Amino acid sequence: MTEIKKYSQQDQQAAVDLLLLAFSSDPLQRFLMPDPSIYFNNSAIWFNNAASQSISTQSLLGLQDNSGVAIWFPPNYPVQFEALEETYKDLPVKSREDIYKYFNEFENSKPKDVWYLEYLGVDPNNHSQGIGTQLLQKSLEEIDALHEEAYLESSNPRNMSLYERHGFEVVKKFQFGDGPPIHTMLREAR
Repeated sequence: MTEIKKYSQQDQQAAVDLLLLAFSSDPLQRFLMPDPSIYFNNSAIWFNNAASQSISTQSLLGLQDNSGVAIWFPPNYPVQFEALEETYKDLPVKSREDIYKYFNEFENSKPKDVWYLEYLGVDPNNHSQGIGTQLLQKSLEEIDALHEEAYLESSNPRNMSLYERHGFEVVKKFQFGDGPPIHTMLREAR
């Protein structure tokens, strides 16, 4: 395993590239962007938006070899989504109403006074090597030192046991139309 570091602006493109690989088969991301060309173009915008804001709060953690990243936001941070609006025109027309229901539910379900894990991604070539565990452990050590809670949303059933092993518990499950089930998860302060 390589060392974990806080990513800077110089590392942002590496983080975005990694997330493009890691989320290429994510149930929600591909429900939003089923066309491969749209996925790569628009997800790059989404991941850049999240990465730049997380970097600005010194909350983007990743491995030195760029095999995994975790995009966090501190409590009460108002994540900005305006940069994503240009991509909304490319959302699948037949699913658009359900997609906006997901967006609304995300906003309504997320507590404001918690650490928010927006993305945790591992290079598919490095799955099952403990990278997700390493990133979560390091992140949660820092959050625990502050005695604060952590929150995430998961659309990938394969990741649920990882989050549960690290103390996250399902708060709510929701699903709209043909989209994937989403589990909101909270980890209480330690």
